[in-house]
Order: sequence, then C-alpha cells, then structure tokens
Amino acid sequence: MVSFLVLSVSSLFAVIDPLGCIPFYSGLTASMDARQKRRTLWRALIVAFAILLAFTWFGTQLLHLFGITVDAFRIAGGVIFFGIGLDMLQSQPRRWRTGINRAYARDRAEQEELDEIEDPSITPLAIPLLAGPGSITTVMVLRPPIEGAGGSLLISVAVLVILIASGAILAGADRVLARLGRTGLRIIEKLMGLLVTVIAVQLIIDGLVPVARQLTGGV
Repeated sequence: MVSFLVLSVSSLFAVIDPLGCIPFYSGLTASMDARQKRRTLWRALIVAFAILLAFTWFGTQLLHLFGITVDAFRIAGGVIFFGIGLDMLQSQPRRWRTGINRAYARDRAEQEELDEIEDPSITPLAIPLLAGPGSITTVMVLRPPIEGAGGSLLISVAVLVILIASGAILAGADRVLARLGRTGLRIIEKLMGLLVTVIAVQLIIDGLVPVARQLTGGV
C-alpha cells in the first residue's frame, strides 16, 4: 500500500509538473492583487481535485458508458498535448495562452487588453494544467494493489497530496519568476513545450500499442 501510494504521488507529480505550471500561474494572475491570486489558486485546486476525484472513482464507468476505451483516451490526450506543446515550441499563438506576455505588460491598459474574459482559475489553471489529459489518464490507469474502494481511496489520497504540494509551489511562483526574468521564462516555456510534446508522443504510443496488438491478433 505504501509503495503504491508513493508510486501514485510520484507519477502525478511528473505528469502535472507544478514547477512547469509556474509561468502559467504567474502570468495569468499578474494583474491581480495578493488576495485575488490566493482565491484564484484555491479555486483552481478545488476544481482540479473534484475533476480528478470524479475520474478516479467513476472514470472507467464513464468511458464504458460512451463505449470509449482507456487506450482511445490516451491517444486523444496525446493529440491534445502535442498541439499545445508544438505551439509553445514554435512561439505561435496558442489555443490557450501561458500569460507570459501579461506578466511583463508595460502598463495596466496593456494588461487589460491581454486579459482573458474567462476566469483563469478554471481554464487553463484547473483544466488542463492541473487536471489535464495526462493526470486524468494517470488516475484512471493506475492499478492499485487493493480491489474495490480501497484502491480508489489510495489514489484519492495521492491526488490530494500532489495538489497540496502544487498549491504550495505555485504560491511562491512570483518570487521564482522575479529572479528568472523574461528570458528565463522564455527558456522555461521552450523546455516545457519540448517536455509536453514528448509526453504527448508517449501517450499516443501507449494507446496505439494495445490497439495494434488487437489488430494483429496479439502478435
């Protein structure tokens, strides 16, 4: 049980990558005061926890209800991740913005021009940064040593632990970025884009291999 809990926490930490979320959180909340930032972070953590908890307990049943396999879910998540990572690597306008430009807007008018209409705590902070295709797939494909509710409870504890750790890391995001500057942010963005594309390719491979075995009769 302890080994599985450690495995679950380490797997979720690698997939969620709270250190990589720092530029997103700091940029998207650059125009907020300290109280608003805390409220936004708490809302994002609560929403992410609710989503991951729902997929931990009912994800498999939900996929079966719509006739979707976990392998198909991996492939779809990989495609989404690949598009995001490719945009970041090429510095193209992204489907959802990191907020780096907002973090370094020269005046309030420029910040307001860059602001999203949607609340950043839901998208992209909670979805897909904290509760994205990778983390959702992780909680669904983890194989607990305990059958039934006991295994799901262990994964739920792992989700809670990793989100608390992520919240603590993101709470100090501004201090980290103040030392990095715009150039440091750009470097992190490129490295994170590369990491996201690699994760995407791995998700697609993990989804395609079982499908290929089925098509070839298990060869």
